[in-house]
Amino acid sequence: MERWQKVTIAILAVITVCFSAFSIGFAFGAKGDSGSVVGTGEGIGSVQEAFTKILTESVDPPSEKALTRGAIKGMVEVLRKHEDPYAFFYTPSGYRSFQELTTGRFSGIGVWLKQKGGDLEIVSVLPATPAQKAGLHRGDVIRSIDGARVAEMSSDDAVALIKGPEGTEVSLRVERGARDMSFTLTRAEIELPNLISKTIDGDLGYIRLFGFARGAADQIHAEVAGLLKDGVRGVVLDLRDNGGGLFQEAVGVASTFIEDGEIVTYRQRSEGDIVYDAEGDAFEDLPLVVLVNEGTASASEIVAGALQDRERAMIIGTTTYGKGSVQEVVPLTDSSALKLTIAAYFTPNGNDINGSGIDPDVEVDDTAAVQRARAVEILKGIVISESGAQG
Repeated sequence: MERWQKVTIAILAVITVCFSAFSIGFAFGAKGDSGSVVGTGEGIGSVQEAFTKILTESVDPPSEKALTRGAIKGMVEVLRKHEDPYAFFYTPSGYRSFQELTTGRFSGIGVWLKQKGGDLEIVSVLPATPAQKAGLHRGDVIRSIDGARVAEMSSDDAVALIKGPEGTEVSLRVERGARDMSFTLTRAEIELPNLISKTIDGDLGYIRLFGFARGAADQIHAEVAGLLKDGVRGVVLDLRDNGGGLFQEAVGVASTFIEDGEIVTYRQRSEGDIVYDAEGDAFEDLPLVVLVNEGTASASEIVAGALQDRERAMIIGTTTYGKGSVQEVVPLTDSSALKLTIAAYFTPNGNDINGSGIDPDVEVDDTAAVQRARAVEILKGIVISESGAQG
């Protein structure tokens, strides 16, 4: 059985296929809802004074719009350097580009990116995309985009430059090991699969989840149900290079395999902890192993952390990325938007994985094929063991 699920993607997090590095649980604030002014008021007064002086006394002042956006960008840059590396300001066009991802269709080259040690690295290349046809590989490090040095921009800036109208070209300078390579790619319309599912080795199921878009939990539940009807006796859930997605979908995916009890604790700056429990209707007794790697982040780590802490699944692979924070995207009145970190999350055992990640139960630091083969081998052993225990 082979199922490709082409779905409405709400990658309000992640893998922006040309994706920003990992985010999770994006929510959208009310447009233009500024609320009451916080702070001493002195800061706001100084900003207003500078704004007025520039507009009224500068020899050649910019427009109010340009000045306002410059001020916001400056505040966001201070925030990024202070404590929130995921903070970002979207111009109206950048925000529209971000919103395109909610449709599951966008124009780009078809790569998943992450920031790693200050580099912008290709995590995965989608099949039948300009990136694959041009010969880009996992592990390639992008050094420049249309001549602009990536080291001088955020991952969101890089994503915005790589994406663009269908049929237009983008030039990349890429480092592959000791080689310096150049590529010119023509952007194309790309559809994102949310997951793939198939039967392997006769009676085992394999599900690879690419992101946590709206509906991901329902899709996982439906896929598992379908695999069981086809006679599978255990499932490999592949979360490698899955950079995250919506917080609630992560809770739902974990709830597909955990019947009751805690999944994750959500902690905001000024409010008490919120504990999210399993939602019921789980395939509680289905043997399960989970594949993870350094590209497993955010929502994926919520799922892997819950399954590991609750002793529901064997985690196999390498240590995950370590992103235990939640971002919110807030539209502003001029159709631009802010992305801010608003909360942290903790696994059922109270672990804060931010910066440290989740260590696998069985470490397999090898090729993707070897990791998967090892996962299948372990799952077979679990299935045989449980079958024997049942009689």
